[in-house]
Amino acid sequence: MAAFETPPLGEYPVIPPLREGAMAHSKPYVAKPDLQKPLGFPGELVPDWEKVAVTRLGQLVSQSRALQVFLDSCVKCGACTDKCHYYLGTADPKNMPVARQDLLRSVYRRYYSFAGKHFPKLVGGAT
Repeated sequence: MAAFETPPLGEYPVIPPLREGAMAHSKPYVAKPDLQKPLGFPGELVPDWEKVAVTRLGQLVSQSRALQVFLDSCVKCGACTDKCHYYLGTADPKNMPVARQDLLRSVYRRYYSFAGKHFPKLVGGAT
């Protein structure tokens, strides 16, 4: 058996306070091209990267019913926030999982939901 001590579990998790603009100075950390090549990443953005990303999201949603359920069922409760290492490390509200999910969810609803395909203004998309 491993010799370690489990930390005590409190009644409520301690969530750090929000600091607006905590990541304003930050920029993306791009992996070296030799690390991206085996993964099939191009190394630089392709000219039509938006279309490629939307198409790939459609492929992922069509292959995984679970992903579609996750995108449709999030109630934005924030329970995942205290477990997210990006948010805990930065305390930036833009790095909260619910904010990241909203970006993906908005693309999903615009291009892959009935309302988005037929009535894009209902989901906040352009016509």
